[in-house]
Amino acid sequence: MTAVNASSLAELTGPGFLRALLGPIESLDRRPLGALGYSGSTHERLEIRLGSGERRNLVFKHVRLAQDWTAYRTGDTLSREAALLAEPALDRVWDVFACPYLAHAVEEGEIGLLLQDVSEHLFPDVDEPLTEAQEDALLAALATLHAQYWNADIWRIAWLATPAHLFTVLGPRAGEEESRRPTPHPLLDMVRQGWAAALARLPEAASARLTRSADDFARECSTLPRTLLHGDAKVANFALLTGGRVAAFDWAWIGAGPCTLDLGWYLAVNAGRLARTREGVIARYRGLLEAGLGRSIPTDLWERLLSTGLLCGAAMLLWEKALALESGTRRASDEWDWWVRQLVSRANRLPATSDWDNWPKAR
Repeated sequence: MTAVNASSLAELTGPGFLRALLGPIESLDRRPLGALGYSGSTHERLEIRLGSGERRNLVFKHVRLAQDWTAYRTGDTLSREAALLAEPALDRVWDVFACPYLAHAVEEGEIGLLLQDVSEHLFPDVDEPLTEAQEDALLAALATLHAQYWNADIWRIAWLATPAHLFTVLGPRAGEEESRRPTPHPLLDMVRQGWAAALARLPEAASARLTRSADDFARECSTLPRTLLHGDAKVANFALLTGGRVAAFDWAWIGAGPCTLDLGWYLAVNAGRLARTREGVIARYRGLLEAGLGRSIPTDLWERLLSTGLLCGAAMLLWEKALALESGTRRASDEWDWWVRQLVSRANRLPATSDWDNWPKAR
């Protein structure tokens, strides 16, 4: 189903628009939902009783771009999430993922999104591992998306997030940059504290890789194949529907870059949700990606892709792993040690730079 473009935020949740979308409505109740993340967007549940007696629940998401750090820290001035719904070149996203979006509206600096309520299909909000079958569904969907858009001509879509955006949105300079805003977001103060702790602990080889400029990160990615990225592949942004399809939402960081930027963030942000070891997740994803591409990825290329993806995951979340060390748990220590080992060992044995960006030729 194509998401309908409403003329205003008010129309988007008005009875007339909802009737045109769903049919005759007997009753409509709006209830605020609690915080669903750290970005600052607000959510309401629309509880609807249709004339037929059927009950439908929808979710209304309201974003003010100037107040949403996920937007302003990645240069998003139009709402990538809404732009995705209006971009024909990205229609194949919904061949891979089930589309939960019913309608959207864009006003000056504000975005409204109307979604089907898939809360009953969300993964439990607990810091416990998924089953292997659940993890396979998520990894397969991401790998299929990456294979679908492998080396596709998507750079022309100027609003997509870039690798530089993803590497720096929560990177070592993020907290200091945020502190210069009139009303800094409190999460970014935690980021500042976390990076201070992380950089004090890191070996020089690791800290040197993480504190490079956005341009340096962009150059590192420029010689690698590019694809379409979800950008925020945390478990909470997906739902496993009846029948096995995966619904995906929160596309604020949808971007173009090496596929492993999604993989690195997946490993970093879902540390407690992984059904396998980190190495097991990496191997499973690679196998699914190669199946989607219909060919094996050369070892040198894979090692560079993986090194770049893990570097991105660390640049986005190593600050949080440093703060977690204060808990004194074995799990926090093991998590920190794994990421540091990866950063140090890969800095010392990076494959020679090769121009892989056209491997294989665009499909």
